[in-house]
Amino acid sequence: MTKILTLVASRRSPGNSELLAREASAGAEQAGAHVELLNIAKLNISPCEGCLGCVFRGKCAEQDDMDMLVEKFLAADGLIVSAPIYLLSPASVVKKVMDRALMMALYVDELSQRRRGALSISVAGKADWNPIGMEVLNQMALSYGFPIFNYLETYAPGPGEILLQDDTIEKAHNLGHDLVDFIEDKKPARIPEPNQCPSCYSRSFRLLGNNRIQCPFCLVEGIMDSQGAIHIPEEILNDSFWTPKHRKRHLEDWIKATRGVFLKNRPAIKEKLEKYL
Repeated sequence: MTKILTLVASRRSPGNSELLAREASAGAEQAGAHVELLNIAKLNISPCEGCLGCVFRGKCAEQDDMDMLVEKFLAADGLIVSAPIYLLSPASVVKKVMDRALMMALYVDELSQRRRGALSISVAGKADWNPIGMEVLNQMALSYGFPIFNYLETYAPGPGEILLQDDTIEKAHNLGHDLVDFIEDKKPARIPEPNQCPSCYSRSFRLLGNNRIQCPFCLVEGIMDSQGAIHIPEEILNDSFWTPKHRKRHLEDWIKATRGVFLKNRPAIKEKLEKYL
């Protein structure tokens, strides 16, 4: 049976984010999946210390709920993540969870053998205030090894007001159902729109000069033509930061490789650090 993990990133219960998450979960259950819903805003999740214990000791140093959550990420075939948009991006707990995802690089080979998928749901007061909500939620899903199936951007300022939008509720339900179909290889992922990253669906790009652009959410590069249109060759998608190949390279050629340099430099760092203690 397909396993879906649904995450709500809002402390308000039942707020718009939770209501949409529940509806999408109901759609997934209707498609035959087993669904577990968690509110990550109410879990004990500490900020990442950057100690790299997950890489060099195989276990995070923080004593919190992330060990439990990582086990659920690993067991799940699909992810539904729903969050409110605060100050132009998702609620802060989304970033806290994403920052702890380095440990997932240890499992990329295992996860790449499974068909998985994610659905992100963002809830903002109005479209003008949601410039990167979907992008950040998709980035979090990708960081835990879930390719993006689709996303839903919604707008409802007051608690529960999303329930007045019958079409939005129906969309959430249908997308939850379709996520299961995607995981079971019965339905394709969403087709990217023009000027949208085909890897993570981002609509934001860095200008690198000489008409080159880069997606800041998955690091694929492309070209902007004279009319302002974005072109990202399909073969470039294999260089997305979130591909198993790139994550292993990041782990082995950078994270692990720089440890020796740090240990060599540590005496000099310690000496210069004295004036700041």
